Amino acid sequence: MMHARGSRLLVRQVAQVALRPVAGRRVAISIEDLLHWAFARECAQLDFGGASGGAAGYGYVSSTAAIIRHEQLGCHVDGGGRSDPHHDADVVAAAVAALPAGHGGRGMAVAIAEHARAGTRPDAMVGAVPRCVPVAWANPRGVRVGKAEVIDRQEYVLSGRKRAFDVVVVPVTWRPDQSQIAAARRGYLSWWGAVLEIRQSFQTYGGLSCWDVTDDMPVMKPWLEKSV
Repeated sequence: MMHARGSRLLVRQVAQVALRPVAGRRVAISIEDLLHWAFARECAQLDFGGASGGAAGYGYVSSTAAIIRHEQLGCHVDGGGRSDPHHDADVVAAAVAALPAGHGGRGMAVAIAEHARAGTRPDAMVGAVPRCVPVAWANPRGVRVGKAEVIDRQEYVLSGRKRAFDVVVVPVTWRPDQSQIAAARRGYLSWWGAVLEIRQSFQTYGGLSCWDVTDDMPVMKPWLEKSV
């Protein structure tokens, strides 16, 4: 279920960013805009063939550090796609593909890439409130009402005559329930943590020829914001 406030399209203003940054000229960019640029603008593709979170002789390193090490060895990432992405877009895609399992691994990598291409964020169910609604609906005479069920049949005596009637109820439930809201927000926080991991990797190890990744991040808990 999509919610108007929590899952609105967050179309990034990447039009303000050069489509093809000039080599040697570095531009400051947020990690979210960088992801959108790489996957939506440059059409970079995930390649899990060589993704790894470690480098021989170096122990555990971040995904970006491993990629930079590969670059130093003369190995270049093949980002695939229908066109030839910018080299930095390939590096971004490889960093996402190499997310460690602790940050969601390949499943989270795919989610990050899909949201980046669409200019969206995971639905955090901002503003969602559990509501009591019918389990099923009916449309008698074109009017939408809760679907009733007969749960019993009882009798009574009126004027010396026995009469019977059905006991009818409308089963209800809570939608979305608290567990659904909590699960959606845990999913958002997992995505946020993975994006933070990628941001910190680029800030620590570099690896981009044209971009300087800033500290800017998506709101961590949008459901706590007064306006989103």
